[in-house]
Amino acid sequence: MKTPVTSKQSRITRLRQLIAQNRTLHLRAAADLLNVSEMTIRRDIRDNPTLFDTLGGHIIARDPPAPYDLGRAGDLHKASKKAACLHCLPLINAGDTIFIDCGTTLVHLVDMLPDDLAVTVICYAMNIADRTMRKPNVKLVLVGGEYHPKTGSFALLKDDRIYDSLAINTAFLSAAGFDKTLGATCSSFHEASQKRAAMARAQKAVLVIDESKFEKTSAAHFGKASGFDLILTETGRR
Repeated sequence: MKTPVTSKQSRITRLRQLIAQNRTLHLRAAADLLNVSEMTIRRDIRDNPTLFDTLGGHIIARDPPAPYDLGRAGDLHKASKKAACLHCLPLINAGDTIFIDCGTTLVHLVDMLPDDLAVTVICYAMNIADRTMRKPNVKLVLVGGEYHPKTGSFALLKDDRIYDSLAINTAFLSAAGFDKTLGATCSSFHEASQKRAAMARAQKAVLVIDESKFEKTSAAHFGKASGFDLILTETGRR
């Protein structure tokens, strides 16, 4: 019979070791390994918000967030992001209404849109809108709200129902991390709300990420792995 780990500090130390080894750990598994109740594990997590977070019943490590720099992020894995966006082009037809997510990946998709292609682009980020405005045959719909300068994106207002009036053929989504169990995540909860709203109104949801994002997680969950019709990376379909 296993001996319960009764010391709170010992449990915290052991939890950190287990998560470091496995990246994530289900609450039930943690309770079994430490021979304590799930309630005890939940209490330990609640009392240590700088160390742990939970997502879909799993415990994940909560690293101190680094300030997000849109310009600096754009230089990371730039070639891979462009290659991933190339695989999106065959999915876009004249007359389509497409949603283009925020961040530094899908801005390359906007640049790749042919100047003679007539489509409607829905977005909520300034860098996407800025590039879209340069396309002569693209109709731009910018979803507004509260502006967040760190990410260059807008947060939906609580009573904003703009997505109810939109019919989206394809939503192209980006993510800070993707895990087969936990799904797609991002660092901002207001962006997660925009992503979920767009996915709910789209005929097809396509996740576009470079392969460095696999097996990574961030705080805000916005889509299960099964919720995407396609996952595209620099190597094509995954």
